[in-house]
Amino acid sequence: MKTIKQLKKLIGYSQTDDVFKDYITQLEAADVIKVMGDDIVDNKVGDDFYERFANVFGIQLDDELNPIAQGDQDESGIR
Repeated sequence: MKTIKQLKKLIGYSQTDDVFKDYITQLEAADVIKVMGDDIVDNKVGDDFYERFANVFGIQLDDELNPIAQGDQDESGIR
């Protein structure tokens, strides 16, 4: 599980957690992402949701769900 803070950092979101949760609700209402019942619990998000959210923003993650920086890949796109 990741925290809301980690999810916000992933996309560079700097407003409050409550505003961010409202933003997620807006994304869901626009059919950008689906939020399942156990995706967000208190201030934690499930790994699956974290990965799906990263995909929405075009952020590639490694096996430990850490963002892969553009400079970490060679010309073939392989890390």
